[in-house]
Amino acid sequence: MKKLVFSLALFCLILPNISKAQSNETVNQLMEVMQISESMSGMVDMMKQNPAFSSSVPADFWDEFKAEITSDELIAEVAEVYKKYYTEEEMLQLIEFYSSPIGKKTLEITPQLSGETMQIGQRYGMQVFQKLMEKSGTE
Repeated sequence: MKKLVFSLALFCLILPNISKAQSNETVNQLMEVMQISESMSGMVDMMKQNPAFSSSVPADFWDEFKAEITSDELIAEVAEVYKKYYTEEEMLQLIEFYSSPIGKKTLEITPQLSGETMQIGQRYGMQVFQKLMEKSGTE
């Protein structure tokens, strides 16, 4: 009986660690499929091209910055955020999606989509702001 209780207790202690290892493996696979490191590298390249950043920062800074921003340590922190909000099953579904042709296209065009929609939002926001300022000035 003692052996049975001991075996059951040991199993209960080991099971969460097995699940955690599977979850870590899954989220790491998700980070790879989503090309998180490449996305961060691309963001640095976009920052380099922005005159507001590039004119005031030495050129060698960007290489060092890119190395830090794409480090395994940072990607591990990003992975923890994904584990916080997605279940194991959901991460597997995301892996399946980002491995598909439309998922790959989504990854490829997301920077352009984000940039263009941000510009639209800024332009629209300024128009609304000006309109409301004019309206409040005339009343």
